[in-house]
Amino acid sequence: MKYKLNIQNGFTLAEVLITLVIIGVIAAMTIPTLINKTQNHEYVSKLKKAYSTLSNATNSLIAEQGTPKASLGGWSSSTESLLNAYKSKLAHTEECIGSSCIGSYKTLTNANKSLSSVNPSKLVLNDGSFIYFYMYDNNLTCSRSSNGTNNYCGGVMVDINGEKKPNKIGRDLFYFAIKENGLAPFGCDSDGYCNGPNSSVGYGCSCKIIRENAMNY
Repeated sequence: MKYKLNIQNGFTLAEVLITLVIIGVIAAMTIPTLINKTQNHEYVSKLKKAYSTLSNATNSLIAEQGTPKASLGGWSSSTESLLNAYKSKLAHTEECIGSSCIGSYKTLTNANKSLSSVNPSKLVLNDGSFIYFYMYDNNLTCSRSSNGTNNYCGGVMVDINGEKKPNKIGRDLFYFAIKENGLAPFGCDSDGYCNGPNSSVGYGCSCKIIRENAMNY
């Protein structure tokens, strides 16, 4: 009598463990990249929304009150009055006046960066974002130039996700310039301020992101 053996092929325990290790290594390598890309996409979308909201508010103020330039009438002689000009145009839940209004932030290289010296005034918008208004010389002379931005009257910093981290310039805190003819992202007048001399800080990254519709750094 002949017997036919029924032999079933399968994976050994060692082969299964090796496969699981390989899958784990691949996941460890790819998942952080995917999370980072998703977060960056979210930051870009929120930045563009903030830019649109603030541009509309600025254009409305110019249409109603004329140029922000102080020598031609202007809107403001302090960050508080600058906030008061904008708050009627922006749906908000809170407001704060003075240097104590701004929290702790870092640069792109994780260095601590104090921003209280510009004595900003803050609005908390309905979507949770923070809007900081600041001036350097207590009047809107429209002659300030810095970080790839020329001839601006006053400044606006936008923390697109409010209290949430990373609280970093160029990631979730972005700079805009109030100019005589409207609002402009920082870094649009001179190239290289997001991947050049001041890239470690992040001041001029707003323009780069909006131009490229991505956070390519």
